[in-house]
Amino acid sequence: MAPLQKRAWFSFTIGLAFTIAIIVVLIIKGGIDTFNEDQSYRILVNVLWIGALLASLLMTGITFRKPGQLDERDKLIMVKAQKIQLYAIMFSLVAWVVSLPEIYHTEGQIPIAFIYLIYMSVLLVMSLSQSIGVLIGYWRGANHG
Repeated sequence: MAPLQKRAWFSFTIGLAFTIAIIVVLIIKGGIDTFNEDQSYRILVNVLWIGALLASLLMTGITFRKPGQLDERDKLIMVKAQKIQLYAIMFSLVAWVVSLPEIYHTEGQIPIAFIYLIYMSVLLVMSLSQSIGVLIGYWRGANHG
């Protein structure tokens, strides 16, 4: 297994664990209404998503630390992974923009806490989709090479 592929698996696993942890905390602590009202809850969720972001940055930093560490195949896979990342981010933003106004249409406004959740979700999607893009690139290379 190539070093970039190993890092993608590791990054995906960590990102998925953080994502699940955030979702579990959101469910257990009472959802968006409690998030708005409870500062310790907001801090916990912020610590989790910042941890996920730092883990992703660490993995990316390790991957690109040495200039000659990636070969031509790795570089091509990274370019294709960026396309997957872009589509995943766009899809997540479209999901938020379509669903939130529909859910909160009668209230006439969307709770401010969703700003946090939208931002967190985009960062998590960005991290996970990069890993998924790399893994898909290696999978396609193994099956089509």
